[in-house]
Amino acid sequence: MANTDPPGSGAANSRDDDESRRLAALGPQLLLRFSAMIRTARTHNVANQAFQRQLQEFNAIVQELLQDTEDVTLVAVADYLYLDGHRIKVSASLLPVYHGILGEFERRSMGGIRVINGAHPAELERFFQLFMAAEDPAIAENIGRALDEARIEHLQVIQPTEVDADELAKQMDEPKEKTERGRARRVFWRAVLGTKRIVLRAQQTGRPDLRQAKRLVQPVVDSIMKHEYSLVGLTAVKDHDEYTYAHCVNVSVISVGIGQALGLPRQVLADLGVAGLVHDIGKLAVPGDVLRKPAKLSDEEWRLMQRHPLEGVKMTMRMPGLSMLTLDTMRVCLEHHMAYNRTGYPSVAGDWGQATLSRIVAVADCFDAISAHRAYHRKPRSAFEALEYMLGPTRVSFDPAALWGLVRTVGLYPAGTVMQTNTGHIVLAISPNPDDPRRPSCRVIVDANGRPQSPEGAEEWNPMSPDVNVLRVLKAEEFGFATGEALAA
Repeated sequence: MANTDPPGSGAANSRDDDESRRLAALGPQLLLRFSAMIRTARTHNVANQAFQRQLQEFNAIVQELLQDTEDVTLVAVADYLYLDGHRIKVSASLLPVYHGILGEFERRSMGGIRVINGAHPAELERFFQLFMAAEDPAIAENIGRALDEARIEHLQVIQPTEVDADELAKQMDEPKEKTERGRARRVFWRAVLGTKRIVLRAQQTGRPDLRQAKRLVQPVVDSIMKHEYSLVGLTAVKDHDEYTYAHCVNVSVISVGIGQALGLPRQVLADLGVAGLVHDIGKLAVPGDVLRKPAKLSDEEWRLMQRHPLEGVKMTMRMPGLSMLTLDTMRVCLEHHMAYNRTGYPSVAGDWGQATLSRIVAVADCFDAISAHRAYHRKPRSAFEALEYMLGPTRVSFDPAALWGLVRTVGLYPAGTVMQTNTGHIVLAISPNPDDPRRPSCRVIVDANGRPQSPEGAEEWNPMSPDVNVLRVLKAEEFGFATGEALAA
């Protein structure tokens, strides 16, 4: 029966509310299944049972969305995803999935996808094969013709030019983030996606786009200079699909924090952030199987790995012009593994003067890397253990001033550290306190009476009170606690 209620009536508004709630519930599920299909397709053929299972679950959600409607659209606009014109809002734990899908559309130069009522699993399978193949720009450019040739009638690619960004912006019913942590999440994930674009573009052109890198770094510098250190807390989130690119952002953020602690001026902080962002760009010249190898590298593989600083210099030299930013970036690419005591690589004369920015990036790079969930670490260190390691006997490899700046930036109890306090609480450090590295901002996990706290209603200390002291640092796994998810919240 046709809907005869006038648009402004209570019945019509109620139906709109019901539809909004339905889309709000199904949107995150759709993204989860879409992301799972992409991950599975990278390691399995579409005929494999693992992929077919993901396809079935994705199709079930699509069919539910198509009830009583002709089509359903998923589009990406200005760092947001929209399902049928409604912005998809996700929990902190799904942010990596959310931004990963934004990146998948960006990589294929797509604005989104449309599924028309009547789509069947075999058609979805053929469409997804072409979607994955469209990582190749030549295929992405002719995706419409490829869909026609594959006789895919109920799925379409939406071009970026078809998306009405202004109209969707008007529909955004959530105000801009007003909290420091909200702003930090936005800056961080924009930087991750932007870094992904820079790296993928550098693969094609053979050089990093330093101007684009500087645009990404400016909000980072702004946050650190305002002493908004929630951004530093997000660098402790390591367990997500975009970590390869997030590592570059983490090094940039921590480097800027160290530079700020050392009193470097704004322009130098901006150049430092750019250099930190692209410090490992030379790894594009290292074979992927060497970079990803979980076992110890052979002598020849290690020789290839040790060339990445020189390859980074060569790539940066291809930038037009010769600005101070280019020179600073070249030196950081060359020197970030050299070590303060010159025991690193590449090997240089003993009187070689390692640049200040290189010493800072070396500290930030090591701190982030040794606490990462990498395949070649038998057991990754926590951020607290990473700090202990760097301040222990290995400190001779680092500039003492840069190490001091690291402590001022991440605190004595870095984000992700679980602590027991003299008040009987068990708390999680979520971001550093620039005024007192001993007392970070924290979220209560267990209250003073021994009662576990739910993440949604947990008390937060911003920062830890002066009359509270840390008795000891605990291991998060003792509580079955997912620190990554808590930090992303």
